Amino acid sequence: MKKIVIFLFAAVTTLSFQSCQKDDPIAEVDQEEVGTATIIFTEVNREAHDDHFHYEDFAGADSDTVKFTPAPNGQLLPPVGAHFHLEKGKTYRVSLQSTDFAGRRSEQTFVSRDDIHQAFFTANPATEISTFDYVYGDKNAAGQNVNVGVTGYMTVLETSSTFVMRYVMRHLNPGVKANITAADWNNANFLNFAGATDLDLSFEMHFVDGAGHGH
Repeated sequence: MKKIVIFLFAAVTTLSFQSCQKDDPIAEVDQEEVGTATIIFTEVNREAHDDHFHYEDFAGADSDTVKFTPAPNGQLLPPVGAHFHLEKGKTYRVSLQSTDFAGRRSEQTFVSRDDIHQAFFTANPATEISTFDYVYGDKNAAGQNVNVGVTGYMTVLETSSTFVMRYVMRHLNPGVKANITAADWNNANFLNFAGATDLDLSFEMHFVDGAGHGH
């Protein structure tokens, strides 16, 4: 009788342990959790080559940077009064840098998982979206062009009033990106691309005519 009771106790214990393992897994650390984000605009030369452009750095290029840090509500915000002004007719490399929860650089995580990430730009007022163009400039580990938005090139087409530019990095559900193209960079309905948002950064932008513009 004792042997039967011991056997039953052992069986129940084993089942309970297996059940805990299945139903209560240890949560993995989210490697895409962003602690800070920085956007850098660096002027580059743009040269036409057949049906595309080449972008080249040059000495003495202007560069502007804004860093976003967590507010008490968890939202990433720029410093008070942060404001970009870029010049009509010029092209700028737009670079994202981010750190994770431990302060380690993390932006390449988005590129290494390019099948589920893509950044979008919007403008408020929406009419200002037509004052610039954007081209994705990311490359994966194999050197192939991919549309992510950690690196890209913005060309200022027209002057503008001061407006709020919004940069959103979407974490897309599997298979969704197959229906998104490079032309969707300014798709105002990007939330219709099912998934979640990894980054949502807003900042003031002003496109001006000539370097003599002052503030």
